[in-house]
Amino acid sequence: MKLTHIFTFIAFIALVGACGGGESSDQQQATQEESTSDVRTIEIIGIDAMKFAVESDAEGISVVDDLGSSDELVRLETISAQPGEEIRIELTTRSQLPATAMAHNWVLLYLDSDTKAFINAAVQAKENDYIPQDMTDQIIAETELAGGGETVSVTFTVPETPGEYEYVCSFPGHYSAGMRGTLVVE
Repeated sequence: MKLTHIFTFIAFIALVGACGGGESSDQQQATQEESTSDVRTIEIIGIDAMKFAVESDAEGISVVDDLGSSDELVRLETISAQPGEEIRIELTTRSQLPATAMAHNWVLLYLDSDTKAFINAAVQAKENDYIPQDMTDQIIAETELAGGGETVSVTFTVPETPGEYEYVCSFPGHYSAGMRGTLVVE
């Protein structure tokens, strides 16, 4: 008879533990969804024409319709943001070329950065995905390189200091071809 009570007790404990665990997981998921809902996501497309593009105009960004492509993309020109705002950049590369020939990243630099010096140094930093290791102190946020069909992302807090912060693609030749823009903090 004691053995029956022990098995019943073990079954009861297992049932209570399983029920409690499910509620905790649901609560954790709800908390994660609430915390990410405060993050504004901007979906950017890197294209073979070496430009940052978006599918359409949206609040907080400005675009220029000068891509001349048939896929109805527009060139991303500026991103407007509030100091301290959380932003997620999701960068997808659309290309049929191999990643060694065409890949993109998104690098946001500080106000006082020397963008041209950064880009010139990036050409020599192939082993570090075109991010010069001795200039990482000039970077606020960066994605990894994305080859054709790949998506990379970075979430960052917008700087508190108002101003115009330049973002670039540091893959060789892309900055000079116009793959850059401005984060305007107002």
